[in-house]
Amino acid sequence: MNNSELSKVVDIMRLPLIFFVIIAHLVPFTLPVVHFPSNANALYTLISEIFSHHLAKLSVRCYFLVSGYYFFNRYKDDLLTFLKRQFKSRFRTLLIPYVVWNVLTVIAVFFKNYTFNYLGMPLDDHVSILEKGNLYNIFWGLPANFPLWYIRDLLCMIVLSPLIYFFIKNLKHYGIIILAVLYVGSFDTNVPGLSLTAIFFFSLGAYFSIEKKDILYIFNKIKSPAYLLMICFLVLSLANNGQQYQEYFLRIFILTGVVSIFNLFSYLSERFAVMNLLQGFSSLSFFIYVVHEIYIINWLKGYFYGLTMYENGGGKILIYFAIPFLCLAICAGLYYLLLKIAPKLLVFSLGDRMPNYNNRENDREKRIESHY
Repeated sequence: MNNSELSKVVDIMRLPLIFFVIIAHLVPFTLPVVHFPSNANALYTLISEIFSHHLAKLSVRCYFLVSGYYFFNRYKDDLLTFLKRQFKSRFRTLLIPYVVWNVLTVIAVFFKNYTFNYLGMPLDDHVSILEKGNLYNIFWGLPANFPLWYIRDLLCMIVLSPLIYFFIKNLKHYGIIILAVLYVGSFDTNVPGLSLTAIFFFSLGAYFSIEKKDILYIFNKIKSPAYLLMICFLVLSLANNGQQYQEYFLRIFILTGVVSIFNLFSYLSERFAVMNLLQGFSSLSFFIYVVHEIYIINWLKGYFYGLTMYENGGGKILIYFAIPFLCLAICAGLYYLLLKIAPKLLVFSLGDRMPNYNNRENDREKRIESHY
């Protein structure tokens, strides 16, 4: 396995994938009918559906795969000792940030609402949801900081890792095929934390690691059919947007899209030295991930959606692409401000993820593994 090359590709992918997480949260969860773009409004609908409800979904799936791979990457012989070490590491890098940022979200919601209410403004939906909810829903079922559903599911995969290990060791690639069929068939548990999305992609990454397979080599061998199928099923999914069979097309698009994302960034990494500038931003990326939904992106949407230019399709398109860059800039500014005034608290809240953009070439593989 070429761990060094994979680590470089994953490091480069991290910030762009977080950018797509922001894009995923620009539009509602509802799926509008997509028409051939005969006018600017139809073009906006097509663009927003391609990016927010399709391409953006590839981000978390890639993270699950990489997490499964690096969880088992250093396993050798003693499974029990290995699992104890991994559980201890993930407690620091996953559970602590999960609790901290859910608590901070609850505090932010109540502080904002009751401050604004004191000034004569109405309470928003967020506070009513929290007031009506219970601790289980706030910290697990929802959770309060919605994007943290990924960490919630990842924590469950860590707990299930012994079962995943024996499943793969006994069934090998046949086990992955079974999970792939279940995933594409849209079978799911509907149990918070046990999504088939997490189970399949984490197990796929674990399979590559346990069986000592080279992800980039295998994905590169199927890059042409993967690209072709990704485009075909993107078209089919869009054509059936919101309809009965759309989810099946979407899941095949996601499966081939994940392969294509790795191939794309592997190609860019090899051909363009400028891509190296994206290395070393794990701490910043994680901060953007946990903080952008705490009012930042919603306030940006609230402001821009109220502008006159948002009333026409062309204005909608411009605003659609402007918001994620502004959100990214605000989150980055807040990150560097906190890094100056409260660096220890910031690093603790991020699971001891240290800023390392000034040291991109040193211990890259070790840093990648520690963060997954």
